[in-house]
Amino acid sequence: MSDRITLFGATLPDGRRRDVVLRNGRIGLVREPGRLSREACAGPDLTGYLLLPAPAEPHVHLDRAPTWQPVGSDPDGRDGAWRSWLLRPARYHPGDLRRRSCAALRTLAGHGVSAVRTHLDIGEGRTPLRAVEVMVELRAEFDRVLDLQIVALPVPGTTDRTIVDAVGAGATALGGRPGYAPDCRQETRRLLRLADRAGVALDLHLDDGFDPRLLAVGDLARLLRASGFDRPVTAGHLAGLNRLAPSALGRVAETIAASGMRVVALPSERGGGLPIRELVAAGVTVAAGGDHLRTAGHPMGLADPLATAAATGLPPAQAWAAVSEHARSVLGLAPGGLEPGAAADLFAIRASSLAEALRTRSRDRILIRGGRVVGRNAPPARQPGVPRAA
Repeated sequence: MSDRITLFGATLPDGRRRDVVLRNGRIGLVREPGRLSREACAGPDLTGYLLLPAPAEPHVHLDRAPTWQPVGSDPDGRDGAWRSWLLRPARYHPGDLRRRSCAALRTLAGHGVSAVRTHLDIGEGRTPLRAVEVMVELRAEFDRVLDLQIVALPVPGTTDRTIVDAVGAGATALGGRPGYAPDCRQETRRLLRLADRAGVALDLHLDDGFDPRLLAVGDLARLLRASGFDRPVTAGHLAGLNRLAPSALGRVAETIAASGMRVVALPSERGGGLPIRELVAAGVTVAAGGDHLRTAGHPMGLADPLATAAATGLPPAQAWAAVSEHARSVLGLAPGGLEPGAAADLFAIRASSLAEALRTRSRDRILIRGGRVVGRNAPPARQPGVPRAA
């Protein structure tokens, strides 16, 4: 396969039409249409397509996707969803886990996602690392299409040894839910120590609202500044920030920014919205993720970065940055872009502008990873007599 292809007639986010040469996995040239030969190394004709840096999914739970129908609805809020999941007998049967996770990854790739970070529960039963082991196999199978990162998410009572073993089994980061522990601060410090010991990044679920007296993200930010921990740290599920008065929110946001911590908002999920504008204004890197794909906690989860971006409420360019540039930053990946030298991880969608793409969410999409077309999702053929949607 050639290490060079040319994308003809693409519309860039600023409205210009350009031919784009991809060479050795990076953007080579960007030229006005008609200046490059269509005979050699021709890629797809992108006339009528918007070309964007590829999106990434920074926070999803593949081991629970999709389980809404077998688990049931969630009448008791977030804790009810958690209990429903714990009571599902087959949740770690390897065949069931593989089938559901594989389907979810295909859905994400079909929507144009080039990289995924999944949180996986560990620490239960006779096979506490089953989810990690299955996902490591899927990571190899999907390697050509997307980058799959695994966060080991210990359930309450998981030992230090099991957590460290999860990294040895293939987890690329350590997660946790300090709010479920008897002492949130002590659990946060334990997880920080274990991440340092294992030499991996830390990605925590914080401030779901379980203890309104403690803002764990602020405590973690202060601890990071004092400890000198030099691994990447990310925090999600920060619903506690919504309880703060504007002045207090400003101070906490400045503390988060000074710590270097990244934040993941989950705007499509009930209770997952954050004061994104205030965090961004303080200098915090805020990515946006989907969290759950049709689970008890989020039955209508779409795993679509366009839906996630639109739900942020930000202007189109900032909304797309939240699911592309900033999401890739959370995953430790080089930022995508459309200028020479940038990584050629790209996403093309049938649209004339970013605002239109976010509004219509066309199914006609092309995923380009490492300078090669790795997926194309075309809309179904229109039936005779059925009008086309506006």
